[in-house]
Amino acid sequence: MYERVLIIDDSQEIREFLSEYILKPKGFEVLTASNGLMGLEMAIAKEPDLMIVDQQMPRLTGLEVLEKLQERGIEIPAILATAHGSEETAVAAFRLGIRDYVIKPFDADEISESVDKALRESRLQRERDQLVQQLMESNSQLQRRAQELNVLYGVGKSVASSLDLEEVLHRVVEAAVYVVGAEEGSLMLLDEEKGELFVRASKNLDSKAQSMRKRVTDSLAGKVLQTKRAIAIGTDSQWKRTHTALLVKSLIYVPLVLQNKPIGVLGVTNRLKETSFDSNDTRALSALAGYATIAINNANIYSQIDGERLVLGKVIDYTKDPVVVIDEDQRLVLINSAGRSAFGLTEENQIGTDIGAIITNEEVLAYLTQPESAEMQKTAVITGEDGRTYSAEMIVTDGGSRSVIMQAE
Repeated sequence: MYERVLIIDDSQEIREFLSEYILKPKGFEVLTASNGLMGLEMAIAKEPDLMIVDQQMPRLTGLEVLEKLQERGIEIPAILATAHGSEETAVAAFRLGIRDYVIKPFDADEISESVDKALRESRLQRERDQLVQQLMESNSQLQRRAQELNVLYGVGKSVASSLDLEEVLHRVVEAAVYVVGAEEGSLMLLDEEKGELFVRASKNLDSKAQSMRKRVTDSLAGKVLQTKRAIAIGTDSQWKRTHTALLVKSLIYVPLVLQNKPIGVLGVTNRLKETSFDSNDTRALSALAGYATIAINNANIYSQIDGERLVLGKVIDYTKDPVVVIDEDQRLVLINSAGRSAFGLTEENQIGTDIGAIITNEEVLAYLTQPESAEMQKTAVITGEDGRTYSAEMIVTDGGSRSVIMQAE
């Protein structure tokens, strides 16, 4: 950025000398005025970084120019050029805020040194302002990063604690929109059979966009899926068509990769906002995509385990021997029909209930809930609520859950 110097002097010779031999060779942008009034108007309009003002000029003197600027609250560093013997004038000018004064005739070194001296303070002020601005911007970025980390932490906890895939995926998309300040967000999954991406969760998409499917082979999101690499397009790029079927101004797409296999795409878009996304936004979105992938994997594992549990439960339910399973917190995990009959329980679902609220026989309850130790009683003879006597055997897992199988004697 060039510094601008305004020369106000009625002598064309001095204006040219200062402009061509002193200021322009040092890289200054130079403005000139041939009388005080013209100089005052130019100072107000152009706001130069420095003025070199002659005292004796037609229409307005140098002091009058300084006074009128002071009346308007305009502070521009100035050097006053005075004739020999005008030191009293210079003193008056200092009261008006000039940085230096030179006595005519002056030489090149003298005026050059005076210019540097006059601008030193304003340069330092400008540097300080720039540093303060940079500090404020850095602080703002740090605050934003802290907010992003809080959001990411919250989503991470949600993924770790929830098996509700629908809830987690919607939280991921909402977090994506919030963290990067986007207008819209979507999470698309791959339909392998049809070779298409479909919207699984979204934020601020209209109903048409929510139901739209895009072929992997001819869409931007499909390219991200195939390459397993993120794509970011800012406002300086050409507008692109996306799954929304509308033109967007900026977007980020990041892949969802499960065990090195791409399964979907997380994306955010701006259709109206002029803001561009940056590398930090892409990084945050990639972290959220990772959370979404974990949630999908957890849901798949849970679904598989739950399916196996249902099958096992049906098999056990047909077993004639009573079977009961409690977890490490002494809550009922599984009990078959024979077990419900032996303990006098109803058909209603009591899974997850504390075993102490179900079993009334204190001897049986003590057996089921005894503290784990090397000496704990693994086998016992139990009299059921049905009046039958059972030989019971307990299996304790590493996690602390207990399975009891009972055989009628």
